[in-house]
Amino acid sequence: MIIKKGSRGLDVTELQKALNALGYNCGTADGIFGAGTELQVEKLQEATHTHPDGIVGKGTMREINGLLEKEGHSDLKFELGDHPDPEEPSHKLNWVKVDADKVPGSQGYSHFRLREDAAEAYNALREEVLALGGVITSAGAKRPLTDSKKAASRSSKSLHYTGLALDMALDSGMNNPKKERFVIEQSGGGNEWTVWCRTENENVPVKKVHAYTYNHTRVVVEDRLINFTELANKHGFKGISARRYFLAGGNYLGAEWWHFQYEKALEPGKSTFGGELAKIYSLDECKKFGPWNDVKYCVWQESWF
Repeated sequence: MIIKKGSRGLDVTELQKALNALGYNCGTADGIFGAGTELQVEKLQEATHTHPDGIVGKGTMREINGLLEKEGHSDLKFELGDHPDPEEPSHKLNWVKVDADKVPGSQGYSHFRLREDAAEAYNALREEVLALGGVITSAGAKRPLTDSKKAASRSSKSLHYTGLALDMALDSGMNNPKKERFVIEQSGGGNEWTVWCRTENENVPVKKVHAYTYNHTRVVVEDRLINFTELANKHGFKGISARRYFLAGGNYLGAEWWHFQYEKALEPGKSTFGGELAKIYSLDECKKFGPWNDVKYCVWQESWF
């Protein structure tokens, strides 16, 4: 069972009753999962060091059940079923080492690893970025299955586990927009980012942008800037939104401007987290992943982001 914004019915009513009992006030339990319920779910997830995506799957339900038991509301607990493991494909995809760019003032890496289909797309993206005089820094990509410790800044369904996501160096942007290679602009006043990359290529026009900083200030930058977000999208990589707690003045780890994921490899409504893991690991290895039973059945763009 997955409950998220837009869901309606008895399951939502029961969720709202549980949240209200735990002090996360959703108002009247009307069975409609709107923005107010989503916000309370995110608050609970942050309090339990669960990735605050506002989606109530088995992992979040386990956290709610534990709190309900502790607070004497065991009558409101959810029943959690199980799901079968995905079929193991006959052909496995390889991990491929790719290059990144180290720049002055950044602690970024010179290489990282992606799944082979994502690596091919990344190399094509980097070739185009370099041709325009830009760079792609790195804070890493591959996240081993053994690294599954619960944390609010780390999703148990992260595409880093599947080899389909990369992080650029966090210190190569958003600290000092006047000097750094990456300039981060808030798109439309919301929680989306446009990532620009500085270049000395005279064929790239000068742009004026209002750069966002980790300190929640804005700095006007006027320079030759490549639209990195646009190029990434062209090659199948999508950026993700800032976490609401960051835009509300929270920890810099919620900024997420640096994260791009190869969504071209995933089919909405069909691809599952477990199925993608099984493309690069054996099922025996997958079962050693701590949250495996909670996330293996999650479906892309339904219960998986």
